[in-house]
Amino acid sequence: MVTKLDVYKQAELHIGKGTISTLSDDVEARYKFDQAWLGVVEEAFNEGDWNFAKQTSSLTATAEAPIDGWSYSFTYPSNYLRTLSVGPYARWTGPFYDFADQAGNIYANTDNLVIRYIRKDLINTVEVWPTMFWRYVALKLAYETCEALTNGSTKQQDLEARMKKALAKAKSVDARNENNKRLPPGSWLRSRGGWGNLGNGGIATTLGGEIVPEEGDV
Repeated sequence: MVTKLDVYKQAELHIGKGTISTLSDDVEARYKFDQAWLGVVEEAFNEGDWNFAKQTSSLTATAEAPIDGWSYSFTYPSNYLRTLSVGPYARWTGPFYDFADQAGNIYANTDNLVIRYIRKDLINTVEVWPTMFWRYVALKLAYETCEALTNGSTKQQDLEARMKKALAKAKSVDARNENNKRLPPGSWLRSRGGWGNLGNGGIATTLGGEIVPEEGDV
């Protein structure tokens, strides 16, 4: 299980240093990493539709008066970071435009919505980050602090190239891991026409029993 200290140590390794042994060390690298941490992690979470951080929730209209032109008002889930899709019900597969996002609320003309989003709480839950993702964050942290810690830009240029490759790899592994959770169709289903048509944004069942929209589309 990875820790924030592991990410810091990996970032230092990329820069060519090795001064951090705890998260309270009185060393320059630790202070620079602390300063850059939140921005680096939030940006990483916004750079992909990470399957490990996705959640689907049903929203019920609140008692708050909607704005003009809309019949219902909704609040975002408490762990919401970024919207992936919104629909009137879980099996909705087409585009849905009958809603508005204004002043931190959602407004629509239906009294129930289903939202798929990236979870904000995982930003600080390092121990659940997949390996390729946390290693990408470490590279990104090194890149953002490299110039200040090494007094030069040559190393930063190398880190930038490696960072792009690490992001692509993290996305690929994230998508593959999600697809591997799919239950294959049984013989009864195959004999009657196969898996069915989930379509873009359809419903899939994971091994954990959670019903979620189509995954693997990082």
